[in-house]
Amino acid sequence: MAVIVIKVAVVVGAFFLFGQANVLFSLGIPALVLHAGLLVAIAVLAMWPKVHGRITVPPQGSAFAETKAPHIGILLHSAARYDALAWLLTGGRERAFRERILSFARLKPGDAVLDVGCGTGTIALLAKQKVGPNGRVEGIDASGEMVARAMAKAERAKLPIAFSTGTAQDLPYKDGEFDVVLSTLMFHHLPKRGREEFGREALRVLRPNGRLVIIDFARPLRQRSFFRFHRHGHVDLDQVAIDLEKLGFNIVEQGEVGTKELHYLIAQPVASASSLGADQWNNGSD
Repeated sequence: MAVIVIKVAVVVGAFFLFGQANVLFSLGIPALVLHAGLLVAIAVLAMWPKVHGRITVPPQGSAFAETKAPHIGILLHSAARYDALAWLLTGGRERAFRERILSFARLKPGDAVLDVGCGTGTIALLAKQKVGPNGRVEGIDASGEMVARAMAKAERAKLPIAFSTGTAQDLPYKDGEFDVVLSTLMFHHLPKRGREEFGREALRVLRPNGRLVIIDFARPLRQRSFFRFHRHGHVDLDQVAIDLEKLGFNIVEQGEVGTKELHYLIAQPVASASSLGADQWNNGSD
């Protein structure tokens, strides 16, 4: 409820400021209506009931297990509204935004890629184009609605991508299946314990020379980010790096994406990362 009140206050305040700007700078009614319409659309999509929810582990046979089922992450329900909101927040440049994010994975033809928290499949489709016909791309998401929309997109694009419904903490794949595991704008949806479990699963399904690529919202340095439409918080990737090293990863690269307070982190299983070295990774992947 507090989040909704804050968002309504932001929209109302924006309307007031646009009105003042129109008086002072003669922006004109069309410009005012355009901006107001965009704000209304974003507000509706951000606050629409049932767009967000929570997912829990299914009960395992007992009443005690049912009452104690742990919260394992935030589940997005409305796939169509998710795509619409993404389009609005990127100013109609969602593909370019996703391409920028995916560039940090440095995919090569023939790579086997797993997109964890694939959403409506936009990243997975771009990844398939990069790995080519000899490459493999799979996507997994806890939301059945998201997976259904992703499958429809892949069918329209005539791209052979396998999408599955499942959680990041229990990946339904064999050991050492993938060259790259992607987590793009998903990691902040997981609770602390869920992040650790995902790290273990990512390490398990990666090949010895594979890599985990995490891209997410960084923890803001100041409270100026309090009034944001982004709802689910941020990730301290420095702490994530420490946690991944404890699980058996080496951090070979991390830094700023350069847009929307996003940061990236690239990690490899210890054996391959120590033999490759961060400098060799940087030189060999450009």
